[in-house]
Amino acid sequence: MFTKRQNKPAPEINIQPTASEPEIIAKTAKIEEQVTTATVSEEKTNTVISRDVIFEGNITSNEQVHIYGKVIGNITGKNNSVKVMLNGQVIGNITCNDLVVNGRVEGECLSDSINIENNGEIHGTIHYSNLSIKKGGILSGQAKVKNTASHADKVTLLKDKIKHDIPTVNEDKGIA
Repeated sequence: MFTKRQNKPAPEINIQPTASEPEIIAKTAKIEEQVTTATVSEEKTNTVISRDVIFEGNITSNEQVHIYGKVIGNITGKNNSVKVMLNGQVIGNITCNDLVVNGRVEGECLSDSINIENNGEIHGTIHYSNLSIKKGGILSGQAKVKNTASHADKVTLLKDKIKHDIPTVNEDKGIA
């Protein structure tokens, strides 16, 4: 019924290394460096204020900011975009490169591009280069175009150039 085990010798495994240990360590380190570099360079960070969150304080970010909840404070960033989503609310000033409002903003908005969506509301002063308001969107306050002085200077320079380029009647006829 019971049989006694027989001790069989273990098979011998003979592994011949193809690379020396320092070469393996160097290759492993190089691969780890490549993976770490790719991860850091491709990683983008977004700031998200969730639907049920009330955030009190200022936000400074150079990446995208998405507001689903409520922010009481200023949002500031260079070369970033701020999106106030449906039911999102900001009570404070927003300074960014691109602003999309589909919720409610109460405060001053300074942005190159401002898009007020169907459910969006801005109550306050806006400073913009490009403005888009979709049907149903609300702007209550003042709207000021950024860099109006530079546009006026260009028009004046163009007028002066046209005056100098157009020959007068006396010059055409050879009369001095």
